[in-house]
Amino acid sequence: MDPLHSAEFASDRYFEKLRRLNDSNEIANSPSSGPAAAAVAATATSTVTAPAEPPLLEGPTFTLPLGRQRSHDSDNAPLTLRPSDQKKRSLGHDLTALRTQRRPTFSGSFGSLRSKVTVIHKATPVVQEDVLAEDPTTPHIFALQNLLLALPNELQAQVIAPLPIPTILTLRLVSKSFHTLITLNEASIARYHATNSLPAYALRLYPLPDPTAINLHYLCSIWHRLHVATKLSIMISAQATKEIFLRTTDALRLEFEPQHRRMRQRLVPLIFALFHFFETYRDLHVRHLAAGGTPIHLQPFTLNPLECQVMAMYDDRTLLKVHQVFPLVMSSFSRRLRPPSYAGRVERSFKGYLKDRPANEVYATIVSVGGLRQAQRFWETKGYNSRRAAVDIWYGFITRNPVEPPPKSKMSIITHLGRKKPNAAVDATSSETTAGHNSTSCNEWFCVKPACQNSRRRHSTDNLVFHSSLSAGPPMSPLPRDQLRLILPDLQHLSNIWCHTAEALILERKIVERAQDIKRTHQVFLELIRDDGTDGLDDWSPAIPSQTVNTEGQEGMDASGGVSD
Repeated sequence: MDPLHSAEFASDRYFEKLRRLNDSNEIANSPSSGPAAAAVAATATSTVTAPAEPPLLEGPTFTLPLGRQRSHDSDNAPLTLRPSDQKKRSLGHDLTALRTQRRPTFSGSFGSLRSKVTVIHKATPVVQEDVLAEDPTTPHIFALQNLLLALPNELQAQVIAPLPIPTILTLRLVSKSFHTLITLNEASIARYHATNSLPAYALRLYPLPDPTAINLHYLCSIWHRLHVATKLSIMISAQATKEIFLRTTDALRLEFEPQHRRMRQRLVPLIFALFHFFETYRDLHVRHLAAGGTPIHLQPFTLNPLECQVMAMYDDRTLLKVHQVFPLVMSSFSRRLRPPSYAGRVERSFKGYLKDRPANEVYATIVSVGGLRQAQRFWETKGYNSRRAAVDIWYGFITRNPVEPPPKSKMSIITHLGRKKPNAAVDATSSETTAGHNSTSCNEWFCVKPACQNSRRRHSTDNLVFHSSLSAGPPMSPLPRDQLRLILPDLQHLSNIWCHTAEALILERKIVERAQDIKRTHQVFLELIRDDGTDGLDDWSPAIPSQTVNTEGQEGMDASGGVSD
């Protein structure tokens, strides 16, 4: 017999050879098969001259014949399946028909293939295997969230309480279950951190409220103040290292790192006390004016009565240390808002530093109304022109008046050679559009911008997601418009804030004998970097009581429980 490839596919001769091949297989597999029967079959097939149409075998599909025939032993041998085929067939699916089906879709002269190409080989028997049942003794795997939420409420609080405060705040955003869990246990979480993680000087200035009223707002407010104090201490230390101590290279800064670390750590509690001063002073000032009191600028006084009321909360050592560091903090912030170059107008015109430092009333408004948090925002803004534009926009928004554009320079002819001149100050009503403020991308806690205020929707009071304790806002939050109208005309001059009253009280309390004994800025820097074998926090971090903090006698911080012992 000629090889299969000598006949054209789907021709008459192809089907004749295919029929002979099937007949030979049937004779070989029959019980009465033998040499005589094989000879008769061979004689019969050799005498056939006219091709006959092969009978159509039952089957819906067509498969091409294999290149080699299977022997009798291989036909009866058990079928070995690949792992993938065994998995598919164990599920009861017979994919043989789908793999072997051939359905030509072309028409025309090849349309006869639709009726002819239906001959198939014997289908491979499908091995059906039962699906194994799941072992009931196999342990189920649960998510960590389900395991935690399955615990009793007391154990859940004990697991979450030792986590860091930023982690707890992030955990509230995971799901409503975690948000509700933390909200319902916020008292125990706040008590744990007040006892174990908050510094003692913070608890002296902000004593624990009633145990039934302590919540996450109290905890996060102190953490917010500590965060601001830490950021400002880092930036002031970096500025002093570069500009005061002249450590301008990496090698010099690496050598100065121990002194830089001590200066940064010793500044944190002092700036924290300044945060407390500005926050408490603004609250007292607003309440005084809202109650119909005489404005401060109309009162004849030697010592500011509101400042005396705040400074009475500090003991002698605290008042002296904060008074010594106050000019350092204000001068560092003022330096940040001045042009980077002290050269003449020509050089500043070439470099694009056309705006001078803000006026003193702008500085006084920033620290008295916005507080140290607003000063930190301006400090972190990169680029002098961007910082000055941010100050103008904020001040215009607070006062609702357009900021005056700078006077036109006589060197304006060559200003086009330098940087692009910043746009003139815009009205406060359009400052948001200029700044590109977007309420959806704003990350500020209780933002004062109108877009963020309008985006806050009112929700039902029984919804713990929108009516938790943190909805009260951050410390020293933005003032409403009616309170701004009261406090803005009564702000003190920048030189009259803190310094005069603090120095008079220091001399009155006889903390030092003479005013000359108060250390100046260069002496304060040397004191901050001095290596005395400690990190400088021993005076500010006495031992924390084991469970509770004494909240009585906190009117004056010089009593037991002052800022420093």
